[in-house]
Amino acid sequence: MSNFKRRNKRTKKMKKQEKQQTQDKFHDEHEADNFYMQHALHLAQKAYPAPNPQVGAIIVKNNMIIGEGFHEKAGAPHAEIQALKSAEQKRILPDGATMYVTLEPCCHFGKTPPCVDALVVAGIKRVVIGCRDENELVNGAGVTALIQAGITVNVGILGKECAKLYKQFFHTQKKKRPYITLKTAMTLDGKISPAPATRAIISSPESHYKAHELRRDHDAILTGIGTIMSDDPQLNCRIPCKKQPIPIILDSKLKIQTNAKVLQNKQVIIATTKARDKKKQAALEKKGVRFIITDGTHVMLKEVFKKLPEFGILSVLVEGGAEVNAACLEQKLIDRICFFIAPKIYGTGVPVFATIKKMMEKEITLTNVCYTQVGKDICVEADVL
Repeated sequence: MSNFKRRNKRTKKMKKQEKQQTQDKFHDEHEADNFYMQHALHLAQKAYPAPNPQVGAIIVKNNMIIGEGFHEKAGAPHAEIQALKSAEQKRILPDGATMYVTLEPCCHFGKTPPCVDALVVAGIKRVVIGCRDENELVNGAGVTALIQAGITVNVGILGKECAKLYKQFFHTQKKKRPYITLKTAMTLDGKISPAPATRAIISSPESHYKAHELRRDHDAILTGIGTIMSDDPQLNCRIPCKKQPIPIILDSKLKIQTNAKVLQNKQVIIATTKARDKKKQAALEKKGVRFIITDGTHVMLKEVFKKLPEFGILSVLVEGGAEVNAACLEQKLIDRICFFIAPKIYGTGVPVFATIKKMMEKEITLTNVCYTQVGKDICVEADVL
């Protein structure tokens, strides 16, 4: 027997053993579905195609993964198409196979054709979906189209895990603005500094680390020009992260110093007004700074947040001073809070919220409240109703 035939025989034997091991691994279809969906979720987390959602997909035929893919960037082929191409490259037909995809396949034309049509043409016989797409252009229509084409559909496998991945995307689709977290460090009596334009270290090193975890988990960090001028922060994440958050600065009259540390970041966005210094704007644009111009003499927060998805921003961490905090609170732009409360009392000082311009209609109610000790501080996290 030739060496080639021996190698070919061993390869076939190994593939048969692998197939048998995979079959022995799962006792029922549900267990297999969970396993393969977990793999699709892992793929989804490899890229961030903002403002599009992260999606992972795999194709399984005869208990073997024959194709896999994820949505690499906006405008690129979707995860389902990448998975089909992966199977094609292996010269394996996907007809009769099962596709596992973390989010409901699209059924409309956007920058790319509908994924549902490609699955039908490929002969996929079963599609397992993590969760439905709450985008008004899809929202169950993809599932309906698949069923009408004679494809078996199962929805909700690892549904909570998949929905968590798309929390910010769904929020942006619904409210037409990013998911906003307000983070601040304060003393026990609610002060964020001992005096105006004064910098002070309030929270513990452990709280500082958790604050950088928050930066890592958001697309952007927003603050006001007052913080930039008094603290000269870098507004970056100083722990390992896949992608640095984008700094956003509220600066109505464009007072920012041209040598500010934050400008070392090449993705800075400055929100300003028509009362800005246009010569300084031109100089900053040469450095790569991008601008959002709003009407009025003060930056219109709602208008800024509405434009941020165009920059691929689906989540914002607000780290402002008392004025920015109050504006976000007054305009009902906060979805979640994270307060670090240190065992200190200033007595006098700058409160966490500046004076609200008008009486609020009603108190703000928090839900899913979580209290944890972080170093010597207490961290309060909650969702805003």
